[in-house]
Amino acid sequence: MAEMPLELEGVIGFSGKIKQALILHPDDTHIIYPLGSTIVIKDVEDTAKQMFLQGHTDRVTCIAISRDGNTLASGQITHMGYLAEIILWDISCIANGVGTPKLTNRLRLHKVQVQALDFSFDGMYLASLGGSDDNNLVIWEVATGKAVCGSPASHDSALTLKWMNTTSTQLVTGGIKALRMWSFDFSARKVRPITVQTSKEIRTYTCIAISEDDSTLYCGTTTGDVLVISAEKQTLLTQGPPKGACLGMGVQAITVVPGAQELLVGSGDGELVTLALDTKDGAPRPKCVQKVLGAVSSLAMDSACEFFFVGTEKSNMYLVQLDGLVAELKTTCHAEHINDIYYPKSYSDLFATCAGSDIRIWHSASLSELLRVQVPNCECNCIAFKPDGTEIVSGWNDGKIRAFLPQSGGLKYVINEAHRLTGVGNSSGGVVPKNGVTSICPSNDTKRLLSGGADGQVRVWAISKGTQVMIASMKEHKGPVYAISIKADDSECVSASADGSCITWSLTDSHPFVRINALFAANFFKSVAYHPDESQLLTCGTDRKITYWDVLNMSAIRVVDGSDSADVNSLHVSADGSFFASGGADKKVNVWNYDEGSCYYVGEGHSGAVQKVRISPDESRIISVGTEGGIFIWKVPDPASFCQ
Repeated sequence: MAEMPLELEGVIGFSGKIKQALILHPDDTHIIYPLGSTIVIKDVEDTAKQMFLQGHTDRVTCIAISRDGNTLASGQITHMGYLAEIILWDISCIANGVGTPKLTNRLRLHKVQVQALDFSFDGMYLASLGGSDDNNLVIWEVATGKAVCGSPASHDSALTLKWMNTTSTQLVTGGIKALRMWSFDFSARKVRPITVQTSKEIRTYTCIAISEDDSTLYCGTTTGDVLVISAEKQTLLTQGPPKGACLGMGVQAITVVPGAQELLVGSGDGELVTLALDTKDGAPRPKCVQKVLGAVSSLAMDSACEFFFVGTEKSNMYLVQLDGLVAELKTTCHAEHINDIYYPKSYSDLFATCAGSDIRIWHSASLSELLRVQVPNCECNCIAFKPDGTEIVSGWNDGKIRAFLPQSGGLKYVINEAHRLTGVGNSSGGVVPKNGVTSICPSNDTKRLLSGGADGQVRVWAISKGTQVMIASMKEHKGPVYAISIKADDSECVSASADGSCITWSLTDSHPFVRINALFAANFFKSVAYHPDESQLLTCGTDRKITYWDVLNMSAIRVVDGSDSADVNSLHVSADGSFFASGGADKKVNVWNYDEGSCYYVGEGHSGAVQKVRISPDESRIISVGTEGGIFIWKVPDPASFCQ
């Protein structure tokens, strides 16, 4: 049976660590940026209006757009020994308002990674740089998708490139201790370099901007200054800012402000600076400074030169007024791998995620952030809403359980030393190792809280208005407890551990907190879930299998291949038990018919392992989160399509 693609409805996130990855379309109404292996085209005003370009097999590392806004190029990273693709997209539909983007060509020459891309001013040619394993400059003819010529870019790694503004016969590359101008001859199919002479100034070049008349190059460096180069003589003219005013952690992004004697630069320590060029000695000098959160990785100016977008490595996007550098935060997301996701009971309008020191609550319809809770210097491993919606309970790598108020984010209580710290060892099965509290599950009557830890213990806490008391500690697991699931009547729970066991525990007063049954397998269990009728259990883990178990005798009923190549990290069963979703280290989200054990739909878009999947209570959406920091919202297919 052929698996069908799962429809992507929306995304939250931005790959801010990729340089020059945030692009403003020439129509000034759409922004374009990568998220994992997906490229997002989003309306500036209505952020819920999104289009997606999906064709890459791994993380997108660079993108570029032609001056007319009709063609987009994107390059990716791949595994050692393989060729990394560049994809050309026809995105003329954005300006026309008719149709959808189309993939027009796949270009393959670079090894392992595509480092940088840029179109010539007329859009006829595309220049591409390979990463450190390749380090070649290649010129492509856009219309045919064929390589015209190529050359080793430098003796060391080349990091950035830029075409001239008025001619398609010259371009510039910069990298480690090397700045080169290239002459391109289409008829002879040759590209020839001239090394720029910078006297004693030896730099690593991170970004390049070129004056409107092509007379001057402005080259940002890791030392925090900008070198001003004569394009005609290929020599250094001057440099700035002065030593005491250099930008901290280097110049990461640079652009010329058209019609003004100014440069706009972004630094590695989060500074936005306008540099005046009309000084007596011609050296760039700071004029206005603004601070944003995270290293600046992208600058995208609007056509009227009134506003510009800023992308930072903290996955924040700002809209900044050029006059005075007045910054407004437009969108934000997690910059680290996301550990967990949770919906309130029977409420699909919002959901919570946790990553690093953050817990964030999101509005499902607008994809906007409603609330953020931060605990500095800690990592949140797991979260859950109490069924009555009065608390967000969370487990942290410092061994504490923290509960927060969902409306204000205020701290309600802390359970200190909920689980013993074990020290973080090596990752197992591709999973990021966790410490402290590794799983959490509130009871349905809201009176108890179950927690699992890296110490292998499952603990039961009595939760009341003013007190939190441990009433039981079950110690049979010999490895971290990565998932706990509880029955609807709170009579039993099951815990899944990295030691290869799943144990069902009695929670009743007649047989309190004793083992009822257990199952063992050569597996690192990562997720466990009851079927809604509670007659079966579903598990997944490093054996790449999804296994159905009989709850009464813990015998395996059915085993299906959850993935052909990688661990299955998470699964979630729908409320009616007709289907379930799974996600894993193969970067895919799969939707299965429960009774058949058949996979009907596959969603591809993540560039890292899928950590968690969750079906919304109204069963209209599936949300998946991954190690690249992206939140992907998938549309649940018509249930009739599961019974073909």
